Amino acid sequence: MRQRIQVSEARTRLSRLLKQLQENPDTIFEITVNAMVLGELRAPEAAQFRVKPGKALLEAMEAMGQPEVPVQKRSSVAREHDRYLYRKEC
Repeated sequence: MRQRIQVSEARTRLSRLLKQLQENPDTIFEITVNAMVLGELRAPEAAQFRVKPGKALLEAMEAMGQPEVPVQKRSSVAREHDRYLYRKEC
């Protein structure tokens, strides 16, 4: 979508224009002086393909599925304290 704005308006609204470009990278602002287009303000080409933060990570986690957690046999540390305290070093 193209919008024409005068250079004086572009100077005063620059921060708002940049926020609009961030939200909608397809927008192009044509900067005019005396009704002649002298420049354009647009998002970089890469902004159209940019992935939102965390989206790639969430997609990768969904693709991996649920993790397989091995269930260990539970044992009482208090009953087998000698094994934990006096291990034989190899």
